[in-house]
Amino acid sequence: MKYIKVLVINLFIFCGSYAYAEIGFVHTKLADKLYKPWGIAVIDNDHLLITQKSGELFKVNIRSKIKTEILHNLIVSEYGQGGLLDILYYDEKVYVSYAEKRDDEQYSTSVAIGELKENSINFKNIFQSEPPIKSKIHFGSRLEVKNDHLFITVGERQTGKLTQEIDNHFGKIIRLHLDGSIPEDNPYVDVEDGLNEIYMIGLRNPQGMAFSSEDNEIYITNHGPKGGDFFGKVIEKGNYGWDDVAWGGTDYDGTIIGDGSAWLPGLVKPIYRWIPSIAVSDIFFYEGDEFKEWQGDVLLSSLKVQKLLKLDYEDGKVKNVTTLFERKGRLRDVEVNSLGEVFYIIDDSKGSLWQLQKTN
Repeated sequence: MKYIKVLVINLFIFCGSYAYAEIGFVHTKLADKLYKPWGIAVIDNDHLLITQKSGELFKVNIRSKIKTEILHNLIVSEYGQGGLLDILYYDEKVYVSYAEKRDDEQYSTSVAIGELKENSINFKNIFQSEPPIKSKIHFGSRLEVKNDHLFITVGERQTGKLTQEIDNHFGKIIRLHLDGSIPEDNPYVDVEDGLNEIYMIGLRNPQGMAFSSEDNEIYITNHGPKGGDFFGKVIEKGNYGWDDVAWGGTDYDGTIIGDGSAWLPGLVKPIYRWIPSIAVSDIFFYEGDEFKEWQGDVLLSSLKVQKLLKLDYEDGKVKNVTTLFERKGRLRDVEVNSLGEVFYIIDDSKGSLWQLQKTN
C-alpha cells in the first residue's frame, strides 16, 4: 500500500480548464504481472474479471488479491492494437470483444458471449465486424448495455471516409439484442445497402463507453488524430463526421483533414474536446458511497498523459475537469462496483490492477 498526495495543476484544454484541487489517495495494488491488460468487468463486490491483450482472462478476488486464470475457447489474435479487449459482465453472462483472424490474414472486431462456470467460459460469437481487413489499428471495442441492448464500438481501422458509408462497420456504434440478434427498430434496418446492426456512424477509434443512469443515455470517448479527442453522446442515426472533420485536430504530419473544420452542419457535436490529444480511454459515470462528492461525475482514464480525470458533467456540459492523479502509467480502463470502490488498470507489458481509496 502506498500513500500518494497529488497537487492538481492547471493545464490548457480546449473548451474548458482543469480545476485546482489537492487530494490524498491510497493506491492499493490488487494484481501484477499482467501483460497489457485491457478491460475490467465487475462480477460482484468481491470479484473482477480482467482481460489481457494476449488472450488470457483472469478473475481477481479484490479482498484476498488472489488471481485465477479463466480458461476459454476463443482463438484471439494479438495483432497490432487488437487482441482480447473489452469485457462486460451482465445478467450472469460474460461478453468480450476481441480481434478475430478471418480468411487470408483478414481481421475483424468480434464479440462473443459466454457463461462463467467455475473457472472456465465457453464463448460463442454473436458479432463480427464487416468486412475483415488487414489493418492493425483502430479496433475500437468497448461494450455497454442499455435497456437490454448491447452497444459495441468499432474503430475505423484506418479506412477514413468509409465511416460515412453504411455498407460496412468501420467507425460505427453497433446495437444488438443481448443474444446478438438485431433489433427491428435499429435506424438502418431495411435501408438499401445498409448493415442492420449500425446505430451511429462517423467515428475514428472510440475506446470508451459508459451508461449514465442520470439521463438513461450512452456516452463515448473517441480518439482524434493529432488533437481532437472527445467525450460525447451516442445518438441514434447520428454522425460524428470522421474524416470530413477531425474535431479540431490535424493529421500527424500537420496537414488539415477535410476543410479544416472542427464541425459541420448536420453532424453531432462532441460535448468536450482535447487539443492536444490525451489518448482518451474508458469512462464511468460514478455512483456510490466511497467518494460521495463525485456522484454523477465522469471518471475518464487516459493513456498518453497517464491521468485519471474527473469530469463535472451537468446539464449537457462539462463544467470542470480535475486531474485526480497522474504518472502511474497508461490508464486503459476504470470501473466502479456497487459500493463505489474504484479500480483501474495500467496497460503495459508489466501491467497491474489497482484500487483507488481515500486516505481516511
